[in-house]
Amino acid sequence: MKKLIAIFAVLFLVVPAFAADWSFYGSMRMATWHNYHDWGNVKFAGQQDDAETQWFFQSNSRLEAKVRADKVRGHIELGLGSSDSGGDGNVTTRLAYGVWQFSENAWLKVGKDHSPVTVFISNQFWGEDQNLYGIGNFYGMRPSGITLGIGAFELAFLTPSYGSDVGTTATGINGATGGDPDAYIPRVEATYTLTFGAGYIRPFGGFQWYKVDSTGLGNVTGDLDVYSWVLGLASAWNIGAFSLGGQVSYGMNEGNVRGWYPGFNPRGASAAYLKGGDNLANVYTLQADIVPAVAVTDYLRLEAGFGYRMDNADDAPGLSHKDGFWALYLQALFTMAPGVYICPEVGYFDSMDDRAGNSTGYTWYCGAKWQVDF
Repeated sequence: MKKLIAIFAVLFLVVPAFAADWSFYGSMRMATWHNYHDWGNVKFAGQQDDAETQWFFQSNSRLEAKVRADKVRGHIELGLGSSDSGGDGNVTTRLAYGVWQFSENAWLKVGKDHSPVTVFISNQFWGEDQNLYGIGNFYGMRPSGITLGIGAFELAFLTPSYGSDVGTTATGINGATGGDPDAYIPRVEATYTLTFGAGYIRPFGGFQWYKVDSTGLGNVTGDLDVYSWVLGLASAWNIGAFSLGGQVSYGMNEGNVRGWYPGFNPRGASAAYLKGGDNLANVYTLQADIVPAVAVTDYLRLEAGFGYRMDNADDAPGLSHKDGFWALYLQALFTMAPGVYICPEVGYFDSMDDRAGNSTGYTWYCGAKWQVDF
C-alpha cells in the first residue's frame, strides 16, 4: 500500500510538469541565541531571573514549490518543524493556494496565504524571525480564505475565529462562563498599495463579528455581539543605500480574533471583557514600529528596529487593564556567498506592566541566525 501511495505521489508531481512550469526553493535556518530574563514582580517558577541558550532548527525553515500554467498559478510552502531537544518536529503547511488570473488586472486566490493586513516591515531575526510581530508590526498570520485582487486592491474573506476556534464553547470573552458562540459571516480584510518610485504607502483594515447567545448557564445573561476591527498604515522607502519603513495600527478587541497575533502579551489582554452579564467592555490596541536600514556594501546590511504595543481596557471591570510592551534591536546581515547568510543581532524586550499593574520585567538577547537558501 505504501508503494502504491508513493507511485501516485510521483505521478501527481510528474504529470502536471508536462503542461506547467515548476520551480522549487528551500531555506534552512538555525537559531543560536543567548537570552537573559528578569521577571520583575512576577516570578517564574519561583525565580526572579533566568538565562538560557537557544540552539535549534527553526520551524520556519521551508521547502517550496511554485507552478504556473497559462492563467493559473499555485504556491505550496511546507514548514519543516523544529525541536529544541534535538528530536524531529512536525512538517506543517505554511502556504497552499492557487490563483486564477481571470483578467489582465484582476485575480482570484483560493487557499492559505499571508492575510492582507500583514505588511512586512521589520526583519528581526531573534527566535524564529520575530519581525516585531504583534509588537508594532501588525500580523494577521496565514489564514485560509478567498481573496479578490483588482489592481493594487485586495479584498479577502477569511476563516472567522475566536477563543480556541469556531465551533467550540469558548467565547473568547474575558470573565465569561457559559454562552454559545456562533459566527455567521467570514472575517473581512482589505488593503490597497500606492506605489511610488522610491517606495509605497499601504493602508489596511480588517473586521470580524460573531454572536454569543445566552444559554442560561454561566454568567452570560444576555446575547452579546462581539465586534473586532483594525485600521493601519504601513510605508517603506529606499533612498540610495538607505531605507526607512514604519507602520502604525489601531484596533478594537483584536484578541477576539485568533488570527491576529498578540505578540508577547496574553491574548486576553486585547480581548473584550464581560460587563454586567449582558454587556461588553471593549479593549483598544495601539501598535507602531520604525525600521531604518543601510546597505553598507553588497555583502553587509545593517538594520535597527523599534516596536511598541499597548492594550488598553480602561472601561473593563477588575484589573488595571493596561498591558504594554516594547522592543528594540540592532542587527547585521552578512552575505557570505549567494544564498548563504550569517545574521548577528542584539536586542531588548521590555514587558512593562501587566493588567494587574505588576512589573513583568525585561529580556535582553544576543546571538545570530544562520541561513542557507537553495
